[in-house]
Amino acid sequence: MTAPDAAPPRPTGAQVLGARVRVHARNRPVGFALGGGLVAGAIVALLALVSAAPGLADPTGAPGWLLAGVTVAMFVGALVVAGLLALYARSLPKVAETDPVRYATARLQAETGELGPDREINRLAHRMSTHTGYGSDPRHHLVPLVVFLTFVTVRPLAEIIGPGFEPRTLVQLAPAVVLVLLVVPAYRRAMARYERVAAFRRTYEATHS
Repeated sequence: MTAPDAAPPRPTGAQVLGARVRVHARNRPVGFALGGGLVAGAIVALLALVSAAPGLADPTGAPGWLLAGVTVAMFVGALVVAGLLALYARSLPKVAETDPVRYATARLQAETGELGPDREINRLAHRMSTHTGYGSDPRHHLVPLVVFLTFVTVRPLAEIIGPGFEPRTLVQLAPAVVLVLLVVPAYRRAMARYERVAAFRRTYEATHS
């Protein structure tokens, strides 16, 4: 369905900033991954130094393994984050748009499930909606998600319920319950978003077939 009289959705400042990051990541994936890895490495090194502060009170007496551990932690942290950011950059839609405002607007337009009045925005939104990294079905992640939630809830429950059970020990389930309460609504929102993007894609393709 087309809404000819409606204006394109207006992205917020945070959405434009997110689009700017995506455009940068898509156009400069190596620099994006390396920059993020360096920042992560510095943060990990800082945290490691803070945790090792008692042993570093006298640098001359600090054991060699402590300094080596900080270095290894920094390197591993940087490597892991850089790898994840590289995968993220590769998963972004392959579009030539470099204007973060138009990029964010097209993303929002696809999420409305309807065509907008701007043909170029619609075309860009359609290219985004057909990309597996953007319009992927959340149901593909349902099985590992259920396995993970089962593990974090059943395992502590099995440890609590048994001989000598006391109701007050149920408080140990609080982290698992909070996690479930966060994950389930997030999954439902992702599913609703996917369905709207799919509806936009079908409408666009039916209109331009």
